[in-house]
Amino acid sequence: MRILIAPDSFKDSLSAQKVAESLAKGIKNAFSKAEITLLPLADGGEGTLEAINGDLEYVKCMASDPLFRKIESKYLWDEKTKTAFVEMAQISGLELVTDNKRNPLKTSTLGTGELIAHALKRQAKKVILFVGGSATNDGGIGMAAALGYIFLDINGNTLNPNGESLNEIHTIAYQSVFDLSKTEFIVATDVTNPFFGENGAAYIYAKQKGANPEQIDFLDKGLQNLNSVLKLTKNIDLQTVAGSGAAGGLAGGAYAFLGAKVVSAAEEIFKICDLETKIDQSDIIISGEGRIDSQTWNGKLISKLLENSNQRKVILIGGTVETDLTDKPNIIKTFQIKTPEMSLDFAKANAAELLFNKGSEIGRFLTDIII
Repeated sequence: MRILIAPDSFKDSLSAQKVAESLAKGIKNAFSKAEITLLPLADGGEGTLEAINGDLEYVKCMASDPLFRKIESKYLWDEKTKTAFVEMAQISGLELVTDNKRNPLKTSTLGTGELIAHALKRQAKKVILFVGGSATNDGGIGMAAALGYIFLDINGNTLNPNGESLNEIHTIAYQSVFDLSKTEFIVATDVTNPFFGENGAAYIYAKQKGANPEQIDFLDKGLQNLNSVLKLTKNIDLQTVAGSGAAGGLAGGAYAFLGAKVVSAAEEIFKICDLETKIDQSDIIISGEGRIDSQTWNGKLISKLLENSNQRKVILIGGTVETDLTDKPNIIKTFQIKTPEMSLDFAKANAAELLFNKGSEIGRFLTDIII
């Protein structure tokens, strides 16, 4: 039996690579004849570069973290195609900011722009920007500032490119640093939220980045203001662009300032990893993530994987599984590693061992199917 193990990461616990490896060891323990292919996946957030790495080259450089502190960061580079793969979580991610410092009024995507600038200096023909796991809600003005854009208030003063400046933007200037028209920009995201409003960047995601209700309202008004200025100066209405609210509006900013195309992160990653070929070469697919629930089917990685499964049978494994699967007939079995009496902290800390054990259980289940 040819088994494709293609999981997402288990958030705050294990990378997709470690999840896949733990499951594979467990399956082999019980089903030694299994032919296993590992294909760790990601949704555009943390771990995306690791998932798509392959034979690509890591390029390291100094850039600004969400609070403007210079740190070493990295992106992936394909020399043959002159393509840069930038994961914003590497430099503008929430995990880079301690709990007591999280405040999307103060954070910026400047570092993401600096990584893009570094790639452009290498004559990048294409930049694929994976957005997710951000600490920011600046509408992408930080990124744009690193690439030559200047944001001015009503008095002509240059604004700091962070969330709290959004309401003060009156004019946008541009000093040509790069010929952005020579590079294709793609933003890959797993969400479809609009730029602002009740389902927009601030109201849906700013709370988890440290914002209180008053700050969320302030940030939403700021995104509305930025959009108004863009409508006047560029004839762009980001509210009409699906997914523009991703990563605190960074996706919208990339659309407006870079001419980027916004696409599904899962579909882009599947293409890079040649998922279609690997599915064709498998008999069964095993996938999973830390929490499988109703949100899993709203365009998330597993739902996209099922859409591309070509009717292969699928086994899902999660830290917890809390969803109705009656309308998904190709899912033949689900497993969860957390038992009712087990604490979430214990499950996260011991995920590798628990996945090995469940892998052995899956191996026995698959052996019974063959017999």
